[in-house]
Amino acid sequence: MHHFIMAASQIDWENKSGWITGSDVHHIVDVLRLPIGSKITVSDGMGQRYTATIQNIMENQVDLFLHEMITISVSGKILPVKLVQGVAKGSKMDWIVQKNTEMGISAIQPITTQFTVVKFPTEQDAVKKQDRWQKIATEASKQSKRTTVPSIENPISLEAYIKISRKTEGRWLRLLAYEKESGKSLRELIAPAALQHYEGVELWIGPEGGFSQEEIEMVKEAGIQTIGLGPRILRTETASIALLAVVLYEMGVLEA
Repeated sequence: MHHFIMAASQIDWENKSGWITGSDVHHIVDVLRLPIGSKITVSDGMGQRYTATIQNIMENQVDLFLHEMITISVSGKILPVKLVQGVAKGSKMDWIVQKNTEMGISAIQPITTQFTVVKFPTEQDAVKKQDRWQKIATEASKQSKRTTVPSIENPISLEAYIKISRKTEGRWLRLLAYEKESGKSLRELIAPAALQHYEGVELWIGPEGGFSQEEIEMVKEAGIQTIGLGPRILRTETASIALLAVVLYEMGVLEA
């Protein structure tokens, strides 16, 4: 069944009804050509998913009848996972946002570093990029039938985000992928027993050129742990997916 994401304000819980507006109306009517009576699934963007039937189609709105809630079970403790991603050049960043959203990332914070090629001369430039990435995340959430849409934050400098991330120090497990790190066991750090002590997980991935030695020392001083991803050097767009997949597996999300 086709899947759509609605705002909680578009759902009438008491009457088991809902309505879809915006560009999704065009998608339902003109692209998918779904008639009245078609079954779809919808989510409220807050973690709940329902089966629904199209009851009425108007020019700017599609009315729904909501059926039962769909329950998704996992075996472990599910924590929010945030990606702190060095901005990649070209279409790579679009791909990173799209694929990490499909995998289940909770939020993405783009950062600029010493080796970041992409620049944002003005705040407006940064906002435009953020808006583009948020739209990509929304579409990827629909395609992968997610019940939530990850928040894509405005890009900021690594130094600025370190100050922000200190608020979660000790409460979130913060891991930075570093090709020269070989002493710490990723398996031990993200084992289910270890994750029980945290409220969330933060994954730090550098841009194409990685992190400078100065930046590595900076993040270590902030309490962020460096970890290796094996003997191979992964591209920035590969590293985030590989690390996220391992973390989600340990939490039981990928066992179904």
